[in-house]
Amino acid sequence: MAGRAKTEVAAWCGFDLSTTGLALGVRSPAGKEAYAHTPIRGATRWRGQPAFKLEQVPRMLLTLLTTLEKHGWVFRKPVISFAVRQHDMVLLGRANQLLMPALSWQCNAATAEVDQLEQKGVERQVGRVEPRFILPKLAWALAQEPSLKREVAQVMTTGDWIAERLTGKTRLSTSDAISNGLLDQKTKKLAESAIRKAGLHAKWFPRVVQSGKNVGRVRTRPSEASESGWQEVCDRLAGGQLVASLGDNHATGVGCGLAEGDYSTIVISAGTSGTINRVCPPRVELAGEAACFEFYKDRMLLMMLADCCSWYDAFVERSAASYADHLGRLDTLVAKSDPGALRRILPGPDGGEGPPNFKSLSVGERAASVQASIMLELLLLTAKMLDEAPDAGMVKRFVLTGGLSQSRFFQQAFSCGVELLAPGARAEISARKGPLRFQTAAYGGLINAMRSKESSKVAALCPTRPAATASPRREAYFDYFFHSCGLGA
Repeated sequence: MAGRAKTEVAAWCGFDLSTTGLALGVRSPAGKEAYAHTPIRGATRWRGQPAFKLEQVPRMLLTLLTTLEKHGWVFRKPVISFAVRQHDMVLLGRANQLLMPALSWQCNAATAEVDQLEQKGVERQVGRVEPRFILPKLAWALAQEPSLKREVAQVMTTGDWIAERLTGKTRLSTSDAISNGLLDQKTKKLAESAIRKAGLHAKWFPRVVQSGKNVGRVRTRPSEASESGWQEVCDRLAGGQLVASLGDNHATGVGCGLAEGDYSTIVISAGTSGTINRVCPPRVELAGEAACFEFYKDRMLLMMLADCCSWYDAFVERSAASYADHLGRLDTLVAKSDPGALRRILPGPDGGEGPPNFKSLSVGERAASVQASIMLELLLLTAKMLDEAPDAGMVKRFVLTGGLSQSRFFQQAFSCGVELLAPGARAEISARKGPLRFQTAAYGGLINAMRSKESSKVAALCPTRPAATASPRREAYFDYFFHSCGLGA
């Protein structure tokens, strides 16, 4: 009979609430980690726009906590942080009840409101405003249902709402608030004048708290008017310290290994979507091509390739289905392929048809072409990132992470491309191991939880090692391929 699993204490918890699911990464004082995931519940629509019924959140939390408990983990007053999909908008009434589903980042209906805010000059205070941001989205929602304006008592993000349900304290975390047009970009204080220009009340918004700072302890009883299931969550986490949440992009940057004050590093994540991340000083002039988020006392710049691993997965499903469960074997064929057979494939979730002679190539050569094409797109974005903040300092280190970074061929292409963009710079890959290796948002939430008490260890949580380099012959082919496609031109 198998023995019981050894008990592990979850000293730190990092939750990641995304559009598709809720995840939890935990870490013990000895450094052991575990991960659990459950699909999203409560997706709905409000006035035709994507939204979420947040009443389902406590049940999802319980699913994750129970899953890890079955594997021997216990929760004894852990430090907790949430990474949450950005731009979710929560409205609470006078009895602290939810007034409507949380409008998602996918809600882009507030185009007229954005035009009005631009005409009133609010961008000078809060930065660029998009229809998915809470500032215009709230004005749009109130216009759709005017009676809401008489009922609203508080407005916040989903991450702040979760914190309120657990601790009873209402706060507005700077990480997500600043990317929703709610804070002054320079002072990080509530942008009261911009809020008034939008026809809204500043009194609706809670007191601002810096991301990563403590919000409060998880109570033995949930917040008043809490939905069903919160009592069970509080029972599991009672006494735990809740840390102000991060927006998902901020959390991803943290989970990729970005650190405050490190302006010489660019992190390239080749996950389902590809991202180029860089930290820069808050007052450096920007070209305006990158999305700009808070990164504690700095700023994080982000550029995104929508189709990355999703593009490669679509290619495998279409053209190499027998390798779908054996990607390591496919990578072996890629490594042995003729580098002179590389062809550029344009991005697309359907995997791309390729040039006319593409289908005549071997499976390994076609897979190599798709991998090289994805790396090319990431490098072209990286070149734009280098131009985004030229006064932020010289970039000396490029770190590759995400699922495709496991391919040695992909690493070789990365090393060659980095040398073209910044001769002499180091090309590195993540050396992390374990269940959270590629769960960057959950891992970022976990590191955010560890910042206050384990700050000396944070730098060691994202180790790297040199990326694989190509042979001279293969390097020459990579250089030719990238040059012919416009990189470094």
